[in-house]
Amino acid sequence: MISRSFLKSSIVFTLGGALPMVAGIILLPFYTNLLSDIHYTQLIFYIGVSLLFQILFSFSLESYFGVQYTRLSGDEEKQKKFTGTVSILLLGIGVVLLFTSCLFGQKLFGIIFDKDLDINFWPYGFYSILTAFFNSYFKASSICLIYLKKSNTFLLVNFINFFATLIISIGGLHIFPDTIIGPMYGRLLSGLIIFILAQYIFAKNGRFVFGKEFLPELIKFCAPYMIFVISGWVLGQIDRYFLQTGISKADLNAYDLLLKCFFGIEFLQNSLSAVIFPKLYELWGKNEARETSPESNRYFNVFTAVNIIQLILFCIFIPFIYMLVIKNESFYKSESYIGILAAGYALRSILNFYLSTILFTKKIDVLLKIFGFSALFQIGTTFIFINLFGLNGAIYAGLTTKILQVVFCVLFTKSVFTYTFNYAKIMLVPFIYVFVNILQFVFFKEYSLFLYLFQLVFFSALFFFLFRNEIRKVLIDFKMIKA
Repeated sequence: MISRSFLKSSIVFTLGGALPMVAGIILLPFYTNLLSDIHYTQLIFYIGVSLLFQILFSFSLESYFGVQYTRLSGDEEKQKKFTGTVSILLLGIGVVLLFTSCLFGQKLFGIIFDKDLDINFWPYGFYSILTAFFNSYFKASSICLIYLKKSNTFLLVNFINFFATLIISIGGLHIFPDTIIGPMYGRLLSGLIIFILAQYIFAKNGRFVFGKEFLPELIKFCAPYMIFVISGWVLGQIDRYFLQTGISKADLNAYDLLLKCFFGIEFLQNSLSAVIFPKLYELWGKNEARETSPESNRYFNVFTAVNIIQLILFCIFIPFIYMLVIKNESFYKSESYIGILAAGYALRSILNFYLSTILFTKKIDVLLKIFGFSALFQIGTTFIFINLFGLNGAIYAGLTTKILQVVFCVLFTKSVFTYTFNYAKIMLVPFIYVFVNILQFVFFKEYSLFLYLFQLVFFSALFFFLFRNEIRKVLIDFKMIKA
């Protein structure tokens, strides 16, 4: 039985963790309406650099923290020493990377970015990297709060970050119009605030002693996991770097904005996974055979249904939301390819089917193969396809890579689990959605609300006939309806 306090704290942690994404989404209409094409494009890449360096600064320590901290349960002194060690290590990595970026940043920016974009390391490139350092340090401290079960403090510091980012960014956009001063300083100054808060959290809950004994296992876990996270950055960001010279700034901005809107879909997918995975681990923990079952498979059937319906609704409502909050009509052109972008996200249910078993068996090497090879494939195909097809090439490369991820999952997990499932329900249904949206993209060049409404009716009927029993059983399992 789930306790009321556990449910309350879970909601608080989920809400607090979502605030940075919510702030980013709230700011998007301000960026589109108040920034010129060139300034919006500059902001795309400064934020992209910041996201990459946040991965490097963190060294995936926030992912390892909970593993080691839980193992040290019962020894509060060692837990404090480990917390202090993480803080010192993050500060040390930060100093080294910041110094290195100062030495080579200007030259690298000159190589990576097209001169017409006027993207320079000084000052905004450095500000982006410094912001990444602040954010990575804060994220690790917030993970610390989760394992200390300090949900109210967690929510408070995230709200401070949320409001500081919005107030400084929006204020700066109006005080310094037609510049990126507002967005850049909004991220930088809010980052400084949360860095100070993070230092307080670490000082209060840790002991600043560097424990060398933690390093061997820490490095063994974090080094490969960081490669996995970098692969995720490549899969989500690399296309913009190839597109910077191949298409107009307006087209690039419209494409980027739509992909940022899909962050909301990813958040819902991750939230649903966070609910489903513990149930699966509980089931598999009772079964030493390491195999899927009709009981575990039904959760993914429900995931498939919920995911595809939310993607169709996304395609229906996003164009209306654009018209309500975005004045710059150049961003509207992305509605013509919203469906084929959504198609790639439909394959998340298949990916999660295999990902859950990989995480359960702690096969990090398999995870690295799937995402590492996918990232390399995306770099190659994106470069080739963009040169051949322009913006459409980036879309084709992204979808092809997501399909290849499914193939890699099938190939690389044969020794992880025994997979017994209904291929029509787990595999075929998501690919039907992909196929429908490919056909729609090829034969209907303009956005059609009628076609998406037809999709909604068709897939709703399909799920009713295929999954109605699974949906009912899952709702009963989560005590949302009575048996």
